[in-house]
Amino acid sequence: MNSIMERWIQTCRRELLDRTLIWNQHHLLHVLVEFETFYNEHRPHRALGQAAPLRPLPE
Repeated sequence: MNSIMERWIQTCRRELLDRTLIWNQHHLLHVLVEFETFYNEHRPHRALGQAAPLRPLPE
């Protein structure tokens, strides 16, 4: 489980935090919630055949 979280943290840092200027803790929490939604509902994953985790797998 540790390797899964390390991968998520790397992705979050690379795709979000390296490109965003965070103003305060409230802004950080808001941005992380939006990124989590994007990551789980819209972003394609190579291991799932380019499907998003919370969507059905392609035929």
